[in-house]
Amino acid sequence: MEIVLSELAQQDLGDILQYTLETWGEKQMDVYAEKLECGIRLLQDSPRLGKYREDWFSGCHCYQVENHLVLYAIAEGEIRIARLFHARMDVIRRL
Repeated sequence: MEIVLSELAQQDLGDILQYTLETWGEKQMDVYAEKLECGIRLLQDSPRLGKYREDWFSGCHCYQVENHLVLYAIAEGEIRIARLFHARMDVIRRL
């Protein structure tokens, strides 16, 4: 399955990596970027790894990668990543 990031998910990822860079430096940013990428790639082989969260949006699955939640839906042979949120964020308020 192909992984497709929404514009908001791309922005979320950029914000996550920028925050990591500013807070912990370039080396840690690279490490965290790799962990996020590997976690997201796991969904290609096992798209149903995430917990089903229909209460968040239609077809939503939520999969935690490190300290972040990957919110995605499976549709038309794609894994469509809608958002990436820190695990402590109030998801409902952000959606």
